[in-house]
Amino acid sequence: MRYSKVLEFVDIKNSLLSIWKNITKCFVLAFAFLAVGILLTFNQSVENYYIASTSLYIAGNRDYNMTASVAQTLASYTSLIRSQRVAERALSNMGNTKLTYRTIQNMISYSVSGSGIDLTISAASTDPQESVMVANAVSNAFVEEMRTMTETDAVQVLSAASSAVVSKNGLADLWKLRLIFFAMGFIGMAVVIFVREFISDKIRTVDQCILTDEDVVLGIIPEVENNNGK
Repeated sequence: MRYSKVLEFVDIKNSLLSIWKNITKCFVLAFAFLAVGILLTFNQSVENYYIASTSLYIAGNRDYNMTASVAQTLASYTSLIRSQRVAERALSNMGNTKLTYRTIQNMISYSVSGSGIDLTISAASTDPQESVMVANAVSNAFVEEMRTMTETDAVQVLSAASSAVVSKNGLADLWKLRLIFFAMGFIGMAVVIFVREFISDKIRTVDQCILTDEDVVLGIIPEVENNNGK
């Protein structure tokens, strides 16, 4: 008789049960990987990122056509917010600073409302005061640019930035990275246990054994009736 490995649901079931029986090994390797992750990231700097935002709007005007025209211009030229011209004007407004116009360009992001008359300008930095200063400076610089282009004061600052909020927690991100090491260790050991059990030569069902023409039957075990005559 030749043994023929036919993969069935019982193989998957027993492989999963094998993981549960060896769960201690999974946790041991997981904590070992966590220790490695802590060692590798021990000297990694932990910095929080802060974001400050300002709101701009198109002031109401009795002349609907003029308001619509300014709104269209605002939508068309929002890309100027991150332009070199606006960044350099913002630097001039801030006065003494170590920032460069390229740094300001990288700090700035913006979004336009669906109506097209509201605009939010945000600045991100590891320094909350710096993010507030840059957000306000860029907003004022953009308003000045729009005033020059439209020859109106339709675009105005609705609310200036007064404080910044945490947008990225450096310590939380560091521990997320370390937990990835933990998960790698746990999952890695679980996969090894599963595969080792799954591909083993253990016979779990009768169907996994078949007879071929080359097999020689040495004998047959007769069926014996029990005491009830069955």
